[in-house]
Amino acid sequence: MKNRKILIIEDEVTFCTILKNYLETLGIEIYTAHNGQLAINMLISSQVRPDIILCDLNMPIMNGEDFMRELVARNIDIPVIVITATTDFTQLDRMFRLGAKDALLKPIKNLDEVKITILSALYPEKANLIEQIGDEFQHISALMKNNSQDMFTVLKQLQPPVHQLINGYRINYRQLNEANRFGLLLDLAAISDNQIGFYCIDTERSPQEGIMATFLIRVVFNDLLKSTVSYPEKKLPNIDRIISQINHLLEDSGFSGQFPLLLGYFNTQNKTVIMASAGLEAEITTEKSHFKLARSLPLGTLKLYQPNNLEIKGTAWQCLIRNNSQKIKLMFNPEY
Repeated sequence: MKNRKILIIEDEVTFCTILKNYLETLGIEIYTAHNGQLAINMLISSQVRPDIILCDLNMPIMNGEDFMRELVARNIDIPVIVITATTDFTQLDRMFRLGAKDALLKPIKNLDEVKITILSALYPEKANLIEQIGDEFQHISALMKNNSQDMFTVLKQLQPPVHQLINGYRINYRQLNEANRFGLLLDLAAISDNQIGFYCIDTERSPQEGIMATFLIRVVFNDLLKSTVSYPEKKLPNIDRIISQINHLLEDSGFSGQFPLLLGYFNTQNKTVIMASAGLEAEITTEKSHFKLARSLPLGTLKLYQPNNLEIKGTAWQCLIRNNSQKIKLMFNPEY
C-alpha cells in the first residue's frame, strides 16, 4: 500500500495517533482531521485527495453521518470505512446506505484488521461478493450474539417510515400482522434517482435463526445500495442472481431453517416493477391489471434457487405480500 493516501477523521487523539503511526509503517501518507467539517475543508480547500477515508461516527461540530451526507451532496467519490465504538445499528445502517464501504468496531485488538479492510476497499474487484457480505455479517453476529431480544429491538428500529416520498413517489405500507407478532418485515430504499428497491422477509418461519437471517439479508440489500452509490454507471444485478446469492450465503453461514423472501425493484422512469419470490405470495394490482406471484419454496430449503419472478408495468400500483397468517400491503403512487 505504499504511496497510498488515507484521511483519518477521529476526535480521540490517542487512538488517532496509534492508527496514524501504524498506517505510516505500511508506507501510507496520512492526513488527520478531528471532525467532519475540518475533513470537508481539507477535501475542498486543500485539494487533498485520499484513496480511503477512515471515519469515526460520534464527533463534535460535524459527525460521521453528516460528513457522509456532505460527500454525497458534493459528489466526492472516496471509499469510507467507519471505525467507531457505537453499538447503535441505526447509525451504522444509515452510513452503509449513504455509501460507506465497511465498518470496524472499537476496541480494535489487532490493527491488521484495519489493513485487511482497507485492502478490500481499495481492490473490490479482487474480493468475492459473497465473501464481502459474509465478513459484514460476521461483524453483526459478533455484536449481537446471544442477545436475540436486543436484535429484535434493533430490527424494529430499522423499519422504514410507513409514509415517505422517494423519487417522486408517495410510498405507504401497512403491516397486517397479528397482535404482538412481528412476522413479516419490510425494507425499502432508493437505489438510484429512478430505482427503488424493496424486500420482505418472514422472520418467524424459523424462530431460532429468523432474526439473524434478516440481518444477513439486510446486509445484502445495503451492499446493493453501496455498490450503486459508489458505481452509478453499473447496471442493477439480476434479481434472481441476488436471491440465489442469498440462498448460498445462508447455507455457507450454517443456517438450517426456512426463510421466505420477496425481493423487488421499481423503475419510476419507465414504470416497470420486477419482483422475485422464494416463499412469499404476492398480489399486484395496477391501474389496468391484477397479477399473482406464487410463493414457491423458501430459501434455506433449496440447493439451487429456481427463478420465480414477474415483470409488469404500472404507474400507480399496490402489492399485497403474505405468508400463511400475516400480510403487508405496499402502495406506490406518483406525487402529482
